[in-house]
Amino acid sequence: MNSRIKTQLQDKVAPEQICMGKELPLDVYARNGLLLLSKGHFVLSDHQREKLLEMGYAVSGNRLEAVSLPEQPDPMMVRESVLHEMAFLQQRTRTLLNYALQLDDFPRKVALLVRDIVHLTEQHPDGVIASLLLVPFNEYGPAHALHTTALLALLSRRIPDLSSEQRNTMLSAALTMNMSICGLQNALYHQQEALTPQQEEEISSHPLMSSAILREAGVSDELWHWLVQTHHESWLGNGYPYGLGREEIQSLAHMLHMADITCAKLTPRSYRAGMVPAAALGHIFQRKDHEFDPAYTTLLIKELGIYPPGSFVKLANNEIGVVLARREKASEPQVAAIRHGDGPAYIDALIRDTSQPAHKVVAPCTAALAGVRASHLARLWRTQHTL
Repeated sequence: MNSRIKTQLQDKVAPEQICMGKELPLDVYARNGLLLLSKGHFVLSDHQREKLLEMGYAVSGNRLEAVSLPEQPDPMMVRESVLHEMAFLQQRTRTLLNYALQLDDFPRKVALLVRDIVHLTEQHPDGVIASLLLVPFNEYGPAHALHTTALLALLSRRIPDLSSEQRNTMLSAALTMNMSICGLQNALYHQQEALTPQQEEEISSHPLMSSAILREAGVSDELWHWLVQTHHESWLGNGYPYGLGREEIQSLAHMLHMADITCAKLTPRSYRAGMVPAAALGHIFQRKDHEFDPAYTTLLIKELGIYPPGSFVKLANNEIGVVLARREKASEPQVAAIRHGDGPAYIDALIRDTSQPAHKVVAPCTAALAGVRASHLARLWRTQHTL
């Protein structure tokens, strides 16, 4: 059963109680009562041992069982647009992240959500990419978790030696990596001021705290935990919480790290616009070799394209269009013209052949310049499929 400490914590764990490569002789808890690592699990590295000694407490007494909620139905109804499907998946993500300790069989619910995300990316990859840029959200935390998971689902299907089990575990980690700071992420989305010391502490500890919540919620997959714990480790050696060196970072954690940063760059804040997608992707690509694996950055650019679906472009005839789909030639995506210059939006979008000189893509442009609501564009990525 899921549990949280009911009685007061005892003293910090002693160094002799935690030995690298040996089973834990006791449960180790964080100060707020969440289980960091349970008795019988192996301590896998010196870094992990140091963090457990820094944050860990022992406890005695009874434990308070979590409240069980009735099973929530999962069926995906037929929706007219991939963007609508992603909006629904966003709501499911919010429920999972906010009520992890109150849901029965949390790992299974994550698996079902991951399954549906993968299915949608396989059926409608262009629409899913467009949704990352166009679907509005009320809460940044769940939206970012879904965006990162969907992007990884798109990228990982191109890695032939990745097993389905490893892939599903990585996607589960992406969905849950920030679950301990979802509320903080929502607040920071609107915050322009510098972080407070308390916020800095929450951010620096969230990989371990998210892993702790996952243990409380019944997740026993150690790869899942390790990916959550190390998704902020960097090839530059300045990551957290362990400060791992390049050779110590698991490849799946590194891919997760890159996807996390990419999605953050693509998403606007409430007080500023997001980067033009072409610029955001270019910024990631420029950091290949020294900060990101060039194989992964190349895969990212190939998968999203120079002009990703859902991004806006200016055409040679001065029309503003939205990219519908990628094509074999990256500079000639399928585009729907939505307005001419500063004129009003067209009643119906007009498909343009960007291989023709008059309709050639001349530059990316911002969503603000396009001046069209996502709801007006949703029908451009229709779907008749169910999940």
